[in-house]
Amino acid sequence: MYQIYPYFIKFHVIFSVVFLATAIGITIHSLIGWLKKKEYGSFDNRFSKIFLVLLYIDLLLGVILYFFLQKPAELISAAEAMRYSNLRFWAIQHFSNMMFVVILCIIGNLFIKRTAISDKKFKYSFIYFGISTLIIVVSVGLFALRK
Repeated sequence: MYQIYPYFIKFHVIFSVVFLATAIGITIHSLIGWLKKKEYGSFDNRFSKIFLVLLYIDLLLGVILYFFLQKPAELISAAEAMRYSNLRFWAIQHFSNMMFVVILCIIGNLFIKRTAISDKKFKYSFIYFGISTLIIVVSVGLFALRK
């Protein structure tokens, strides 16, 4: 099982980049739709669904990595992980941030579905998906800058 870890992690990283590009795209698209008072149509609805499906798949890949495909060197206690910033980030901070992002996107999607006004749909999409995108970029970006 440990032989597939390097390939799976690479796939997760590539998939995460695709998801991040989609997240940035939907955030910009939502801002434009909100500011230009566009109608929230079938394309916008499909774009939101694609964003959420990619988010759930990325979450599933991360959960598989986190719980089932850990490298033997990473099988240490939480107390030990707190001493090493690299392990702490991946074991605790990254997982916590991404779970918060998923919850935030679910709440945003509920608001989008429950309103009939296009202006508000774009506003909710921009706020909730935008904050989620910002959390992802800041979280992973700050970790990358520390290295």
